[in-house]
Amino acid sequence: MLAVSAALCTIAGCASQNKSQTSAEVLLNERMAAVLLREGRVREAEQAYREVLRSDARNPELHDGLGVALLTQGRTRESAEEFDRAVKLESGKALYRIHRGMARADLGRYAEAEEDFRAADASASPEDRLDVAVSRGRMRQRQGDFAGAEEQFAAALARDAKSFDALLGRGVARESRGNFAAAAEDYLEAVRLQPKSPEANLRLGLALVTLKKKALGRRYLERAVELDPGGDAGTKARLVLESNPES
Repeated sequence: MLAVSAALCTIAGCASQNKSQTSAEVLLNERMAAVLLREGRVREAEQAYREVLRSDARNPELHDGLGVALLTQGRTRESAEEFDRAVKLESGKALYRIHRGMARADLGRYAEAEEDFRAADASASPEDRLDVAVSRGRMRQRQGDFAGAEEQFAAALARDAKSFDALLGRGVARESRGNFAAAAEDYLEAVRLQPKSPEANLRLGLALVTLKKKALGRRYLERAVELDPGGDAGTKARLVLESNPES
């Protein structure tokens, strides 16, 4: 799932600047939908986007925002349909292509996803090209091509050495290839960038335990539990801690 969460403000976008035909109320509702999405309130955002689309059905940003809300909820097929609508309305927008490519990759439609990524990679925006590299890395992982995934995440880091998503992704790719030391380095840098990330702390803790650095690994696992006591990362960390008590 997406990395979707690391760039929600960009994903949600802002209200269209060309709204002379719509009311002030519609504009306000569009902005509110984007705010809800940015705050991670995806179910509320979904409803807000659906409501405002009744008045502004040909706004591609709204279809894209709704698609992101659906994708974040795991409703991938529905999200792909919304991204299709966004791309049809504004085919030159790289961000819409990236989002549709992500959904298509999640659906196993890899050739179509690559078409979208290739189109988006022609963007003049460095941010778009960074997102393409990260998205391609995630797709390679889904395909089981961890060497290719590592290559794509490395390309993303060449564009931005402080990309949290790329560091976490490359760490997973390296770990999947058995290179736990290099994976731990990536996870450590990810934790430095986002110390309150439960996933980064969990992955770093697990990598360190595997490397026989159990005391240090436990510190990060305990941090994951502290940050995410009822969530997936915290639950996994707690299980590892309970199955490996301190001697």
